[in-house]
Amino acid sequence: MIDHFQNKAKDWDNPMQIELTSKFVNQLRNSIFIYEQDIYAEVGCGTGLVGLSFAEEIKKIYMIDNSPSMINVLKEKLIDSPIADKVEIIENEFEKISLKNISGVINFLSLHHIEDVSSYIKKVKESLKDNGFFAVGDLVNEDGSFHTNNIVPHFGFDLRNLATKLEEEGFIILRETIYDRIYKNDKTYPLFILIAQK
Repeated sequence: MIDHFQNKAKDWDNPMQIELTSKFVNQLRNSIFIYEQDIYAEVGCGTGLVGLSFAEEIKKIYMIDNSPSMINVLKEKLIDSPIADKVEIIENEFEKISLKNISGVINFLSLHHIEDVSSYIKKVKESLKDNGFFAVGDLVNEDGSFHTNNIVPHFGFDLRNLATKLEEEGFIILRETIYDRIYKNDKTYPLFILIAQK
C-alpha cells in the first residue's frame, strides 16, 4: 500500500493543522459527555492531534492509521509521555480489525479517504456500545481541487446525505453543522461536524 503521507508526516503538526484540529476538538467537546471509563477509537488518527487531546480524560484510546510515517510521528510523541499507557496504536485499516464496546469513534478529515462509506458506517455501528457516538469532521462537497497531489475516493460529502445514511443504519443525529472553513489554493472549503449516537 502506498503511504500518501510519507512526505507530509514530519511537518504535519504545523500551525494551520493545529488550529484546524483544535476547532474540531472544541466542537466535539461541546457536544458530548466525556467519562473516565470511556474507550475511544480515532480512525485516520495521523499524528494524533485529535485523539491525544482526549487521552488524559478517558480510560483508553485506539489510534488507528494505515500510514507508517504518520504512525511513527505519533509514536515519537508518546515516548516518555504520561498518557502513553492509555494509547494503543494500530497500524491498519479500521475495516480489517475488530473492536467492540467502544464509547466513541472519531474521524477527522479521514472519512473522504474511505472508499465504501456505507460499509464503514456499518462497521462503526458494530464497534460501538449502546449510546456510543460517531463523530465526523470533514469537507463539504468540493470540486476535487482540495487534494492536489493524490486521488481520494470522495471530494467531500453532502452533509444531509451523509446524515441520512447514518439514520438508515439506526443512528440518531445529535448534531450536523458547518462550523469552519479551510482556505487553500485560493479557495474556501467549508468543514462540517456530524455527531450521531447509536
